[in-house]
Amino acid sequence: MNNFDTLFPNFLNQCTEMNRVLAPIAFVLLAIGIVSSTVTGHRSPSAYLRTIGRTFAFAAVLAYLPTWGNEVAAVVDTTVRETLHADPARVYDQYQKALTVSKGTTGGSDLGSKSWWDMLNGQALFEAGISIIMYALGFLASVIVFYAYLVQKFILYVGFALAPIFIGFLAVRTLHSIGVSFLLGYAGVLCWPIGWGAASLLTSGLIGFMTDQSFLATGELTAGAAYGLQNLLGLAALAIWLIASTIAAPIIIQKAIATGTQVGQALAGTVLTAGVAGATAGVGAAAAFGSGGGMGGFAAGAVGGAAAATLGAAEASTSGSSYSPLGNLVGSMGSNRSASRRPRRPKKDDPSGDALVRELLLQHSRN
Repeated sequence: MNNFDTLFPNFLNQCTEMNRVLAPIAFVLLAIGIVSSTVTGHRSPSAYLRTIGRTFAFAAVLAYLPTWGNEVAAVVDTTVRETLHADPARVYDQYQKALTVSKGTTGGSDLGSKSWWDMLNGQALFEAGISIIMYALGFLASVIVFYAYLVQKFILYVGFALAPIFIGFLAVRTLHSIGVSFLLGYAGVLCWPIGWGAASLLTSGLIGFMTDQSFLATGELTAGAAYGLQNLLGLAALAIWLIASTIAAPIIIQKAIATGTQVGQALAGTVLTAGVAGATAGVGAAAAFGSGGGMGGFAAGAVGGAAAATLGAAEASTSGSSYSPLGNLVGSMGSNRSASRRPRRPKKDDPSGDALVRELLLQHSRN
């Protein structure tokens, strides 16, 4: 696939030109910062040296921001892909590798006593079907990652274009916090791939669960049925986790770097919300399918509902909002019910309440 620079060859040049036009604003703000630090009472020579040193540091950040940003982005991406081996698009390869290791450990496809499942080699057919679904999930994840990298480059380039204003804010005491927030947000965008690395921890665990043939092989279920149930449960959890975490992980890691949010808690909440919304959308899509909507409408409804919920939950996690659609719905239902049971108050033109009593008695006699 093409990258951002190939698709938009002139975008970086336009951002560089905008950065050059805004550069005088940064130098004015840096000068204001030096003057304000100088005229605020008697200060020691070391304080003046620190002010001058900070000013030179801010100017260096302004000059080398794109170079340093590209180097950090390349190091982060290489570390996540080659060292952590975290790539949502490679879920099919991970499943095949784990399946090979599991069969080598357990001695092939021997699941105990022979049954019709083993005689018809149903396990191999079942695993082939799971592999096809894994390949489709990996392709969908690769598309999401591709567009996420495009969005990342867009944000970084626009941030570079507007950097003179916010880096200049660092030199002014009253605006210093805005400049720090800008740099933290910029660093968070550079670290988007780390979010996929954190999400890959559970992805590997789910794949290991699916290929562990001894996990549900005891009890009343036969070995083949237990293995099939285990794979279906793991596949359902993996599908929700892979898509939701691939969308939400970059946003969550950016929030964590900027404000210290717990990444695991935010990911779990986002995936749980996506799972509930996906199940709800799936039920609605199934009803539409039963009424003649077709299989395409069923799949689109389920996936669309889960994706919309993932984006909504991720946005809530980055904005710090405690809004919950499910909680809001339950709360509104409770408030409506309590409102319907609330006793009516007498009207202003009936202070004694006689008319209200007569109305209630008449309504009771009709019932």
